[in-house]
Amino acid sequence: MKDFKNRGFRIAESSTEVKLAYTGYLIFAFLGYATFLLISLLRVGPGYQDIVSHYRGSGTEDAFPRAFGQMLEEVHFHSFIEGVTLLVLTHLFIATSVKRSVKTGTILLAFSATVTDLACPWLIRYAAPGFALLQIVSWVVMGTTALVLIGTPFYEMWFMKGD
Repeated sequence: MKDFKNRGFRIAESSTEVKLAYTGYLIFAFLGYATFLLISLLRVGPGYQDIVSHYRGSGTEDAFPRAFGQMLEEVHFHSFIEGVTLLVLTHLFIATSVKRSVKTGTILLAFSATVTDLACPWLIRYAAPGFALLQIVSWVVMGTTALVLIGTPFYEMWFMKGD
C-alpha cells in the first residue's frame, strides 16, 4: 500500500510478490462479476419483461412483487461489497498508464452504473416499469467498466515493462 503514496507509482513497476497479490484480487473480482452476471441472468432474466416481472410480479402465483424487506437486505449487502470492490479496483486502475481523463471517466461510469443498479429495483418496483431499461443499461456499463478495471491492471502488470 505504501506504493500508492508515491504520486508517480505505476502498477507495472511492482515487485513480483505485489503483482501476485493484486492478480489474486483481480481474479476474485472477475469471478465476482461473472457470477453476478450469471445470477442476474438466471434469477432475473435478460429481458425487459423479465426484469419487470421479477420486481413487480407477473400477476400469477409464479412471480409475486418483491418484498420491501428483501429489497432492503439486498441493497444493504450490495452497497458495502460493491463499494469496497470498486474502491480497490479503481486504486489499481489509477496506478496504470492510462490517460487521466480515461481513468476519471471510467471511474465515474463504474460508480454511477453501480449506484444505478442499486436504485433500479426500487424504481422499477415502486415508480415505473420503464426503469427496467435503465437496469439493463446499468448492467452493460457495470460489466464493461469491470472488464476495463480488471483487465488494464492485469495487462500492465504482466505484459508491460515498467519505466
